[in-house]
Amino acid sequence: MAACIVLIACLPSLGQKWAIPKAQNGRYSIALDGQVMHINPAKGGRITSLIMDGEDFLTDSTVNDFNWGSTFWFSPQKDWKWPPSAEIDNQPYEAKVQGSALVLTSRQDRKTGLVVIKEISGNISKQSFIIKYTIRNASDAEQRVAPWEVTRVHTGGTAFFPVGLDKARGGLLHSTEVQQGVFWYVYQKEKLPAKGDRQIYADGSEGWLAQLNGDRLLVKQFPDITLEQTAPEEGEVELFASELSVNGSGYVEIEHQGAYLPIKPGSSVSWTTTWLLRKVPAVVDRSAGSRSLADYVRGIVK
Repeated sequence: MAACIVLIACLPSLGQKWAIPKAQNGRYSIALDGQVMHINPAKGGRITSLIMDGEDFLTDSTVNDFNWGSTFWFSPQKDWKWPPSAEIDNQPYEAKVQGSALVLTSRQDRKTGLVVIKEISGNISKQSFIIKYTIRNASDAEQRVAPWEVTRVHTGGTAFFPVGLDKARGGLLHSTEVQQGVFWYVYQKEKLPAKGDRQIYADGSEGWLAQLNGDRLLVKQFPDITLEQTAPEEGEVELFASELSVNGSGYVEIEHQGAYLPIKPGSSVSWTTTWLLRKVPAVVDRSAGSRSLADYVRGIVK
């Protein structure tokens, strides 16, 4: 892997230090202390890897050559079935560095006329990556969608988030539990359904979703939404476990969505997610249902 050079920008008004995105061979990286996020504009402006101390938290194309890394979709899925919009998911984005942010702009989605803009930055002071998604309606008709971030991680870990108001649904519920107001999903290969639904749809609360793999923890922080704001047949938080591939590997999708809103022609809506990657201290109990682990996350996001 190529070495990354950390460049720093300081925003005096905020007193924060920001990493400057670095370009190399048409791709970009944003480096924090011991962490690097890689983005490929040619592949849908996708986040292709998230490295901590040389280890990638995300899956790559060797696990699944279509579903890998972290991408962005429109919700609800019933409006487009499968596959997702190529212009938004995997076709080239225009890329430029603007201040301390990498700004990526998609082609216009042929079905809806929508355009996606991703602004990705690294906050050195807070050791976080900030991803601002903007959906712009370049069509001549009102469109109604919700933003949807889909992140693929390695199997064998635990996903968890604070429960909301609805009752979760989906084919993976037999691998879940709720403890002290927190929903826990533990990936278990032997419990994957042979066919049918391998999804969880749920309402969250507190505005965060976490994935623990070993002692590495990824927390995604986002604006909490109400049940009424959720896209039809979807959930604020969704989890998906893939079928195993021929080499015995697979992936888990940790997903969250924003409010389902109308966008008038010429108008835009924006939605921001913050990623925090941490190595969990040995004193924190890392088992599913652990109150100290949930409280550790709450201490990170406050």
